[in-house]
Amino acid sequence: MSKNSTSGKAASPQLRRRARLVLWLTGVIALVALGGGGIASAHLTSSLSDYDAPGSAVVLAQHQIQRATGANPEEGYEIVVRTGSTISEASPLPSRVSTVIALLRARPEVKSVYDYANTKDPTMISKSGDFTVVVATVGNVQEKQAVTALEAAIAAQPSLKNNVWLGGPTVADVQIASVSSQDLGHAELFALPFLILLLFLVFRGLRAAMVPLIGAIFAIAMTLGVMGLIIIVLPLSVFALNLVIALGLGLSVDFSLLIVSRFREELQRQDTVVAALAIVRRTAGHTVLVSSITVAAAMATLTIFPERFIYSMGIAGAVVVLSAGAFALLVLPSLLTVFGERLVARTPPRRARASASHAEETPGRWYRVATAVMRRHVLATASAIVILVVLAAPFAHVSFTGADASALPSSSSASVAYELVQHKFTAFSEAPASLVVDATHATSQSLATLATAAAAVPGVKAVSTFQHLGGSLWESNVALSSSPLAPAAQHTVTQLQSLVGPGQLTVIGQTASFLSMQKSLESRLPLVLGLIIAIALIMLFAMTRSILLPLMAVVMNILTIGATFGVLVWAFQWGHLQHLLGFGAPRALQSTSLIIVLAVVFGLSTDYGVFLLGRMKEEHDAGASADQAIAHGLDRTGGIVSAAALCLAVAMGALMLSRLVFVKELGLGVAFAVLLDATLVRAILVPALMKFLGSAAWWTPWSSESRGHSPSTPAVTSAPPFVDRDSVGLVEPVPAKSLALS
Repeated sequence: MSKNSTSGKAASPQLRRRARLVLWLTGVIALVALGGGGIASAHLTSSLSDYDAPGSAVVLAQHQIQRATGANPEEGYEIVVRTGSTISEASPLPSRVSTVIALLRARPEVKSVYDYANTKDPTMISKSGDFTVVVATVGNVQEKQAVTALEAAIAAQPSLKNNVWLGGPTVADVQIASVSSQDLGHAELFALPFLILLLFLVFRGLRAAMVPLIGAIFAIAMTLGVMGLIIIVLPLSVFALNLVIALGLGLSVDFSLLIVSRFREELQRQDTVVAALAIVRRTAGHTVLVSSITVAAAMATLTIFPERFIYSMGIAGAVVVLSAGAFALLVLPSLLTVFGERLVARTPPRRARASASHAEETPGRWYRVATAVMRRHVLATASAIVILVVLAAPFAHVSFTGADASALPSSSSASVAYELVQHKFTAFSEAPASLVVDATHATSQSLATLATAAAAVPGVKAVSTFQHLGGSLWESNVALSSSPLAPAAQHTVTQLQSLVGPGQLTVIGQTASFLSMQKSLESRLPLVLGLIIAIALIMLFAMTRSILLPLMAVVMNILTIGATFGVLVWAFQWGHLQHLLGFGAPRALQSTSLIIVLAVVFGLSTDYGVFLLGRMKEEHDAGASADQAIAHGLDRTGGIVSAAALCLAVAMGALMLSRLVFVKELGLGVAFAVLLDATLVRAILVPALMKFLGSAAWWTPWSSESRGHSPSTPAVTSAPPFVDRDSVGLVEPVPAKSLALS
């Protein structure tokens, strides 16, 4: 039988039966998880509380107000009504306004309704007198159900059509979640044909190209199921679904590519499918195991942040990574056992055929790239570092913001209401700051003095009289000159927080909540970053047994992240991609998106580092010189890393089609980072820096030889004939005959 023929290599009937049983069980488990997760996904949260910093002064004050009044100061409705005629403070309520008030008072979640008539507040009427605002406070509310019901009630009134715009924080949160879900579905459907085409080209066959898609479905289903169990005891944010679908698809491609590529090559060399799979498990399987643990651990560090939006991303991200790894390690071998010969039926490329029958082969393009870089390693290192530093430079001017109604597309009612309030009203603010005073013996004079001091703060348009909320609580609303999340508004609220009142003074509102969240993120970021770096160092040291290589890899990861953040500032904060990506006026980056990008990119960069450095170590341990180990290692992993990065970039880059700017930031950040890492960093900076290090790159304190061989790994003069030239191995190869099963 020809060594290159796949006929007669099939697994035994008994093994195939066991593999089919595994596949059936996997399908049943995935269906159950998908069903349970689908039901549970309806209970994922989408409210401003997703960004709250638990235990902060702002949150504690909000709870005090809710206990005293029954109304949640973070939630509420604000409806802008076209009056139909010019009105003033003394005018009777127009019929449309009366209809809106009646609809609001009929809602069970509404605690109180305010209009210009019952508050005697002229700021609730527009400058031109043809618009007014009706405000409703709410208590505990099921956001999505309540907003849907109110929208239906408004739509049922013909007189309100095109004359009423439903807004406010509760509506904005629900509409942001709805737009996010819709855009995610549209984006992934748009990207799917391109991804399938890429998979067809990369996997060299339609059947093999379907494997990562099956893996993605499994990983996403399992993640939804696990999230369904978690929300029984811990609320999770709906925005985690964005990361689950994109990352699950991308990493399923990544891991499946490693396994299938190695299996295709080994099946050309081994006598049976079983023998081929044995080597695949010890090489590419080991790579997937280490990589999935590394990326999942990096994502899990996000759970240190108490904000629901971020820890939800950490939990969901870690679970989907481990699920994708579990598919590649546990389910994919069964698929290959049953369908392996059909999956690799296409003739492998010329290089692979050559490597199956000869110990040496013609060096490929990545080998030539590596040798060219090493010949001019000083120039290559300097050029790569300069490029990365230049890309990172804009990050020195970063500003941060959050998500509110201004992030919504102009077609949404909350966005229209927000814009109308911003431009047609004088001192009324859709998201005012509030001064909350907790003072048992507060006097009218002391409170008036505080209000006067607040009115003198730059950026304050108006300050209302303090109202007694009950007990020792007093509240005054402060209208800001700037939009709530603008840097100017943040500066104004910071000054308000420094005022001295008759008792404990707390500033609440959207701006204050954002500043509180920022303080919480900053306090925990050093710990999270330290853990991510420690994880990368430990995993890379475990792979390479080198002291210097893990440190080098971490420095390159930091450079990659810095360059990515700089590009995000250039694209979104400075607005250079505003028209191309279709978002509103640039202002700042959302800090939560950057933290998620940080964890994802650091994990993926370490992941690709494992692929490359692990293969270089295998070559070095097999007796290759330092330069040859670099060149052959890059030659045998460059194609896989590039293909995996391209597929992952397509999956994550699809998020740029979202209408929400913070989702675009996540998509562009991860897509750009993985492409940068797979090209400039892995193809140029890694071989150039390793050329600088020479044999010292493999030094460990217990090295017994100057070349850095591990004491447990004997040096050999050349690689054995069956060494795979196009996949990533992390352990020393063993002769195929010793693994073949009789």
